[in-house]
Amino acid sequence: MSQVSSVSDQLILLENCADFQQHALALAKDARRHIAILSTDLDFPLYDQDEFVSALSQLVRGSRFAQIQLLVKNTKPLIERGHKLARLSQRLSSKVLLRKLTLQPENTDMGFMLRDNDGLLFKNDDLVYRGFANYAAAVEVKRLRETFDYLWQYAEPEADLQQLHI
Repeated sequence: MSQVSSVSDQLILLENCADFQQHALALAKDARRHIAILSTDLDFPLYDQDEFVSALSQLVRGSRFAQIQLLVKNTKPLIERGHKLARLSQRLSSKVLLRKLTLQPENTDMGFMLRDNDGLLFKNDDLVYRGFANYAAAVEVKRLRETFDYLWQYAEPEADLQQLHI
């Protein structure tokens, strides 16, 4: 069960998948312009949920300036099983961008979701549901955004997830 940190009431320690789902959805619903996700395989139990995908869809459809960027280390599960965010990326390809990492971050185990300039969902190890959500994390988001942008610059679109529009 999640608990508010003694350091700040905006910092919430997360200990299981349900905690992460709750805060990922809250961050997505509160987003105004931008969501960026770095994940091993787009974490099916976390990001392949109807309500979460719907919140992201509403974000990009509600503002011409809104954008979602998805950076994935391993796209094989997305191709083999399908993923709601991958399908959203195919339908809204100019607003929901999905790329495969070609460079690895310094901390190869981490996974995170950035909301605008101040919201953060962070997994210390992308394969384990332990980490935190922070709704006022401007400093951390700025640092992680720089890492994300650097990795994004060298990432590549996954050809097997591209859809041919005729």
